[in-house]
Amino acid sequence: MSHQEYPLLPGYHAALEASAYFIQTQAGCLRIGDQDRSAFLQRQTTNDLSSLLPERSVLTVLVSPTARILDVLRVNQVGDELIVLTLPGHGGDTARYLKKRIFFMDKVRLEDESERFVQVDLEGLQAGNALLGLGFSMTPDLDGVAMGEIGGEAVIADGQRGLSGTGYRLLVPSAGWNTVEQKLTGARAEQLSDESYHILRVEAGLPAAGAELTEEFTPLEAGLDYAVSGAKGCYTGQEVLARQTTYDKVTQHLVCLRLDAPARVGERLWAEGKSVGVITSTATSPRLGAIALGMVRRPYHEAGAALVLGASGVKVVVC
Repeated sequence: MSHQEYPLLPGYHAALEASAYFIQTQAGCLRIGDQDRSAFLQRQTTNDLSSLLPERSVLTVLVSPTARILDVLRVNQVGDELIVLTLPGHGGDTARYLKKRIFFMDKVRLEDESERFVQVDLEGLQAGNALLGLGFSMTPDLDGVAMGEIGGEAVIADGQRGLSGTGYRLLVPSAGWNTVEQKLTGARAEQLSDESYHILRVEAGLPAAGAELTEEFTPLEAGLDYAVSGAKGCYTGQEVLARQTTYDKVTQHLVCLRLDAPARVGERLWAEGKSVGVITSTATSPRLGAIALGMVRRPYHEAGAALVLGASGVKVVVC
């Protein structure tokens, strides 16, 4: 394959075989300080922040009392503060929500600094080399953290689940973004278009804000079980998630789907004459054809299960 095969999908091939970057517009960034910062966030979210280290970030989920997804947070420890990355479009709402949950005795300072940073995903088999080319001394593994300096500005690189293996989320001060972009271009990293990123996300089975990461679903349904601790103390929504786990109540799961024809978000999936799921994201892949993500009730979520779209009867296979 070569990038010439996908002239209308900028960065698509590079994100698979070389290196590409995608600017996460509207991604939020919160700064949480003072002595109760960790204890405060610990009781608000699903994962155990006791494993947080300067070189190790934690992915955790902010959920409602009924355990529905409000936001997914990447937490970094930088000095005596927490730098918290939110889902795109959620920074302001999450800041306001958390501020309302600070008790009068809590020693917590929370600021929304979303406008001060650019967040960029670095993807592809050569993404690690591109990161080193930016001046980082190491490439972090999954959930690892590397610190760098570019143009006199401190830059954080978080290892995360990417479009084709481990990718990197860069947190770049806005004042240093032009320098970073020039270095990425000089390293022949291609910029991903919105369409290319979306197709690759659906191919990789990654949930997204506004699609799978919404208040319609719990973290366990959306495939975020690795961001839910079963051993930590009390937090908002814990009882519901504990019941889902203890009593085997996770009755639907996020799955990848292959279709004989394109689908629309919201279309119902059927099996054995009954509705068993719903389409949450769709794409037409240049490699795989019509694909989608969907929330499907068990046992129809198992790989190889044959489903149909209710409206059209189009054949669908869980992959």
